[in-house]
Amino acid sequence: MSIWLVVTIGIILFACSTIQGIVGFAFNIFAIPLLIWSGLGLSEAISLTTIPIFFQSFTSTYKLREHVLWREVMLATIYRYVGIPIGIFLLIYVTAFDKSAVKQVVGVAILLVVLSQLYLKIEPKERVSSLWTFIAFFSSGLTLGLISMGGPPAIIWVMAQKWSAITTRAFLSAIFFLASPLQVILLYYNFGDKLLNFFLLGLAFSPLVIIGTLWGVKIGAYLDRERLRKIILFLLFITSVVSIVSPYLRS
Repeated sequence: MSIWLVVTIGIILFACSTIQGIVGFAFNIFAIPLLIWSGLGLSEAISLTTIPIFFQSFTSTYKLREHVLWREVMLATIYRYVGIPIGIFLLIYVTAFDKSAVKQVVGVAILLVVLSQLYLKIEPKERVSSLWTFIAFFSSGLTLGLISMGGPPAIIWVMAQKWSAITTRAFLSAIFFLASPLQVILLYYNFGDKLLNFFLLGLAFSPLVIIGTLWGVKIGAYLDRERLRKIILFLLFITSVVSIVSPYLRS
């Protein structure tokens, strides 16, 4: 691995951790496609980000701990824990299929969700149904295990809540933090020997990720709910576009 590639990886991880510190998500939304663009494979990019995202989400959750709604977080985490192993299972056994095509399908789905939010004007509710809660977080765990992008389903669910910006950021940080250990364990169990160097490189960059997170959390304190909503929709739109075009980045 060249020095230039290592420097590029460091810049990507720092920038993505800053963004996640600001809005409470988006680390892997940007990191995975950018790392693939820099020359890494999908499994390498996922392994590289798992340990940094653990430290990043822990740092963010700790800073926002007074605003975490733990009852909602634990329910969401249980549903995500059901989906993550299934996603990892699919990642292992769907090797005959083009994973970039899977990401494109996810990108189209996210784009449809963004358009529905913009044009249907769905208003936040006092209470989201139990069925929608399960679907949102089960699919969040599934996509986290499969393509390491579990944020969008959870984010759409959060946008239906009448929560403040800081409560939204705290909730997202907490569920990402609690999902990280299981993802790391399952990935290492299945891919550890082949991808150990990328796990270690991610660990080495974790201090830089923590610095970016702390900086982002300070910036995020100045955002109100409406501004955060606009940023979320914009980032979801970018997510969909990047997922759709990512197969062409390496070519």
